[in-house]
Formats: sequence, structure tokens, C-alpha cells
Amino acid sequence: MNADPLRTASYPGVAVTPLPRGWRSGGHGLPVAPPTRVLDPADPLHTHGGGQPNQAADPVDPPTEPEAADLIVPPAEPEAAEPEAAGQGEPESAETAETPAAAPRRTPDPIEWRGIVLVTGTDTEVGKTITTAAVAAAAQAAGLRVAVIKPGQTGTITGAPTDAEVVTRLAGPDTVRTLAEYPEPLAPLAAAKVAELPPLELFDVVDGIRAEAEKHDLVLVEGAGGLLVPMGLRPSGEPWTFADLATTLAANVLVVARAGLGTLNHTALTLEALERRGVSAKVILGAWPADPELVHWANLSELLPHLVGALPAGAGSMDPGVFRRSAPGWLTPALYGVLDNWRVWAEEAG
Repeated sequence: MNADPLRTASYPGVAVTPLPRGWRSGGHGLPVAPPTRVLDPADPLHTHGGGQPNQAADPVDPPTEPEAADLIVPPAEPEAAEPEAAGQGEPESAETAETPAAAPRRTPDPIEWRGIVLVTGTDTEVGKTITTAAVAAAAQAAGLRVAVIKPGQTGTITGAPTDAEVVTRLAGPDTVRTLAEYPEPLAPLAAAKVAELPPLELFDVVDGIRAEAEKHDLVLVEGAGGLLVPMGLRPSGEPWTFADLATTLAANVLVVARAGLGTLNHTALTLEALERRGVSAKVILGAWPADPELVHWANLSELLPHLVGALPAGAGSMDPGVFRRSAPGWLTPALYGVLDNWRVWAEEAG
């Protein structure tokens, strides 16, 4: 194989050391090439959340090793087609004619996350809801039927928009459901106890999620707080966490992380907890600052092998139309986005 021109890269204020092609759980090297060229079809990210192969997708040939010239190829504008002679050629399809000119172009990816995907965070207020909305918007733009489920919404007493309302406003997915609401802004199990309301029962939540998975191509399940926050009770009366939900569903997990100081430890702890449970996970930066400093670039270089996206700070305040058009640019092709070159992204983001 030819030398890889993206094994090293320079970002403002920090030199990025060579990165391995793979990532800790056997995924792909995002800074090296678009996932279409290096992902393994046997990767568990190609399955539904229940661990079964995606039956809706057409079979794909195994990816081949890219040539060096293929590795830095931003999507090119298609060449103008020669006009057809009268009576020749196929008529333009309605689908082609109705495609909005301003829609972002995607690099087709044979291994896109479908089925059930859980969204957790390294902490509270890291951007889980906005990330969920961004993935939903990108997936819908790609033609998927999308459902978003919030198992336990807490803090309704504050009067602030619920997470389901925020996702509906920004992304407008086909289905948005909240399984239980609690007044106090606490972890779901604690909020249920304080309000003397029934706690979330693990298998009721599992059944509700699987029911939506039968009707949608992608089901995004947003957690509360971090991975090990007590969500509710098992039939035995023991607490269950979002990590337990991931293992029960055999679902892939998106970990939303901060970009600033402290994120490396928090993110590593979350990824390790998932890895020990046999759960596949990737990372999204929930709020990349408009004026990044050295610490942000240094953290980016460390997290790069795990990243499948980065949202700009303040994305949740965007006009919904702008948000939906912009979302694919924040995500890699595995999440129905167009971000397939982190060097180019870094130059634009810096």
C-alpha cells in the first residue's frame, strides 16, 4: 500500500503525532480516509441495535485498500452532462428533479449506523440533546425513517423546553417519544423516588425501544447525565443504568464529550466502561468553541481516532432550517454526514 499522507497533520498550536489506522475497539481510522474505504463489513456497527445484520441494506462488496491519491478527495461537483438528443436517454426521475440544490453532498458509506443507537455523555450538559438532533437531521436528510426516544425526562418543574421538544424543533424526526417525565431535575431514579412516581422499569423501556425499531431505520435513545446514572429499577428491584440498557439491547453508543480541559479522563473512563461490557462506541464533541485554544487542539488530537463528529458551540440556538442543512457537515459518513477529512475540518474550524 502506498504511503498514507494523513497519518500526520498539523493543527493550529499543536503538532499531531502519527495516529494508528484503527481505534481501540477495532473501528476505522477516521483521520486517514473516509470510512467507505477502510471499514470492515464485519464491524458490529453494521448491525441493528439488536445485534442482527441490517436486512434493509443491500449487500456490499468488501472494501478495498485505497490508493494514496484517493485519500484526500473532497466531494467534487459533478461534471455537466452532455445534452441528450431528442428522443434519446431516460427521462429525469422525479427523485432527481426534486433534490434541493442546497442539500449537502454525502460520500456514500456502506457501513452506516442503523437500528438502535444510544446517546450518552461524559457528564450532564455536554450536548447530548443537540447531538441527538443533529444525527436525526442528517439521517432524515439521507432518507431514513428516524425515531428519537427519551426514556426519562426530568426537571419538568423548571418549565424549560424538554429534550423531546428541542429535538422536535431542531430536527423534526418522524417520531419523538418520552417514556416517563419527572418534575425534579435529578437522575431519573432519584426523581421518581422524590415525586413518588413509578420508576422506569428496564424491560418496559427495552420493549418500547424495540417496538420503534420495527417501524424505523434508526432509533436514537438519549440518556440522562452519564453512562452509569441510575435510570430506574429492574423487576428484582435493583437499579439499572444506561450501560445496562446498552448491553441488554446490544446497541452501539455515541459518547458526547466536552472539548476542553478534563475531557480526556472523562472520555477514557466512559469508553473503557463500555469496552469492558462489550459495547461498541464512538465519540462526538458536543460543543467545539468558535475560538479554540491550545487545550482544545491538543484534546482533539488525542480523541481523533474515536471521533465521528464535532458540533459547533451554540448549534442549538440556530434557526431549525439552518441547523438541518448544517448538521451533515458536523458528522462523518457513518452518521450520514459529509465530514470525511479532519484536516480540512480543522482548517475551517480554526
